Amino acid sequence: MNRYNLISCVWEFTLACNLRCIHCGSTAGKKREDELSTDEAIKLCYDLKKTGCKSIALMGGEPFLRKDFWIVARKIRELEMELSVITNGTVYNEDTFKELKKLDIQALATSIDGANPETHDKIRGVDGAFNKTISFIEKALSYDLPVSVITTVSKLNISELDGIKDLIKGRNIAWQVQIAGSEGERFDKNYLLSEEEFYSVGLFIEALRRKYSIRELPVIGAHDMGYNSCIIRNIYLYDKWNGCQAGISVVGIRSNGDVLGCLSINNDKYVEGNVRKKSFYEIWNDEKSFRYTRNFKIEDIGENCKNCKYIEDCKGGCSEMSLSKTGVFHNDPYCFYRIELRNMSFLKRKYLEFVSKMYSKKDIKFLEKIFCGIRK
Repeated sequence: MNRYNLISCVWEFTLACNLRCIHCGSTAGKKREDELSTDEAIKLCYDLKKTGCKSIALMGGEPFLRKDFWIVARKIRELEMELSVITNGTVYNEDTFKELKKLDIQALATSIDGANPETHDKIRGVDGAFNKTISFIEKALSYDLPVSVITTVSKLNISELDGIKDLIKGRNIAWQVQIAGSEGERFDKNYLLSEEEFYSVGLFIEALRRKYSIRELPVIGAHDMGYNSCIIRNIYLYDKWNGCQAGISVVGIRSNGDVLGCLSINNDKYVEGNVRKKSFYEIWNDEKSFRYTRNFKIEDIGENCKNCKYIEDCKGGCSEMSLSKTGVFHNDPYCFYRIELRNMSFLKRKYLEFVSKMYSKKDIKFLEKIFCGIRK
């Protein structure tokens, strides 16, 4: 029996979408011609349960655009799997919130990509999207639903993170900050963050986690952020980064039934199979599946990660970031630790500027000791 326990599945329920987000890795808009039917989707739910899946996140595209959304969502809950919904927050009515409340969902996630309508709507590709999403959040909170906000950071909105924080803080909203990639057809690579900007996002999350309690502002960095560091505390949901979990504990499924380790790895080369041709249970338990994570060996490490003391645990960082930046796995250049070792003098100065705004002189002297013993 396969030794890999499936914890969560992210299911692209449809590729149809009413927005045209610049950073969308799937270039969503028009639904796939061969999307799973309702019966096939229900069958997949049973198969995921059989495989041991604990939770499913339904996303798109825009998942609420599928007419059978509620049929499949109810089946997921009937099978006693947790359900999360990832929506752009613009397709809803009063019944949407009533039905979500009945389902006792684990999370209701939507996106805020700008602190003002102009930035958000530019990124989302449709005027009025910001106001609709803010109204969606307000209504969801009124129903006491577990609201999460996702922000995808690029050069277009990095300067507005503090403003987005002000929209969220103290409202019982969880915040996930992630980095824009260049997989989709609408994204201009000139909008990608530089290493310095990437590191500054890590420091920003660090500052928030130090300044605010979890009750005031529960914020995390996504799996495409940073990992180990001499300076920045772990900014994730868990205490330790144990490498990419694609095909280890998580999986992605396209709306046509294609199975990938992660939906962000939007490359047909890494499709492990299709649930119409082979059951998901068989695909997950096939010893040939997900080789890039399951069969990892130290010699697979790329140039960016060679001789790093964290290799055995980290395994070269986020697979999607590594593949999109370098063309290979286990070679993610956007790593806090790597950036620190290459730019220690500059980062020490910037870090002390950062903490000087938050701590007393006595505390700063203590914090300066963090840098003692850090060697290249």
